[in-house]
Amino acid sequence: MTFPPSDIDLYSDDTLVNTAARYQALRALGPVVHVPANDLYAITQFRPVKAALRADDVLISGKGVAANEPMNSAANEATITSDGALHNHRRSILMRPLMPKALKDIQDRVEDTADRLVHDLVSRDGFCGVKDFASHLPLSIVAELVGLEEEGRGNMLSWAAATFDALGPMNERTSSAMQHALGLLQYAFQLRPQTVREGGWARAILDTSAEGTISPSEAAMMIIDYVAPSLDTTILASAHMLWRLAITPGAFEALKDDTTLIPSVVNESVRLASPIRSFTRFVQEDYRVEEATIPAGARVAILYASANWDEGHYENADDFVVGRNARDHVGWGHGPHVCAGQHLARLEMEALLKALLAQVTTISVEEPQPILNNVLQGFAALPARFH
Repeated sequence: MTFPPSDIDLYSDDTLVNTAARYQALRALGPVVHVPANDLYAITQFRPVKAALRADDVLISGKGVAANEPMNSAANEATITSDGALHNHRRSILMRPLMPKALKDIQDRVEDTADRLVHDLVSRDGFCGVKDFASHLPLSIVAELVGLEEEGRGNMLSWAAATFDALGPMNERTSSAMQHALGLLQYAFQLRPQTVREGGWARAILDTSAEGTISPSEAAMMIIDYVAPSLDTTILASAHMLWRLAITPGAFEALKDDTTLIPSVVNESVRLASPIRSFTRFVQEDYRVEEATIPAGARVAILYASANWDEGHYENADDFVVGRNARDHVGWGHGPHVCAGQHLARLEMEALLKALLAQVTTISVEEPQPILNNVLQGFAALPARFH
């Protein structure tokens, strides 16, 4: 048997603007859909997506996670584009400052920063929920933790967005993003211990490289691993969380009545935001899903967002349910390649919620402006006000 085809282009403007509807149409066709427009097989439903993310010995990342060959050929020393023992080695080094025990040392600081932020925003007539609210912790706390100099900190956000955009097929968005994404590569590769803050994450990686545990190029790619995923994904999820609390009747009040729901709200926000639409993987050997087989040599797009919105798995999947606690969501991935920064992202989002509950009575928002990015989804701007 073969998988049903679809004429949807996963990376067209239409799909990026109407992602929920297009992914719903793909799920209705089956757990795997052939997408000739992108020369990909798309894995669409919750259970097959989770199974695919665990099948890292067959659906491999070592040949890249992009939908274009130039990026896949260039990124073979990144943690995300490695498999097996090599991936475990790189990840063990990358994760040292990102484990819950290590993050305990910065929890008070993150929460204090969130309190000061919300105190400032309450006094304003209005603000941007992306630029002023969701971006503040990642751009202040994370930038300092990584320990980059001023040039790096000033360009981190645009470099990160371009890096994700460059993972699409060779469309106009990808082509224009590639040159800008190279700026992050060039910057990371010229970093030296004396050009980063002592005690920062980048310095620790460079010191590890000097010891010979990893190569200089691996070190540069790990610094990129800190920068790109720790910014956009947390920012987009946090902005979506703010929007959902504002537009969902009774949601913010329910959270005020029961603050133990804070972790649940974070999970539900990340599930619905799904800031990473998809990554691709290379099919190392035939991969069977139900009654059909994805052939070896093909490339699959694993649709995280489609899995998170799967009405076959989540009841009323489109709704923001404060008490749902969707702990099994794949908004941060799943399996060996699960997001290394998820604990930090959760710490930041929970800190923002605590600050909101302490200082804000109601939240009002206007129509958000969506971003158009081959991989990222969310808001470019969100007019908001705290009362």
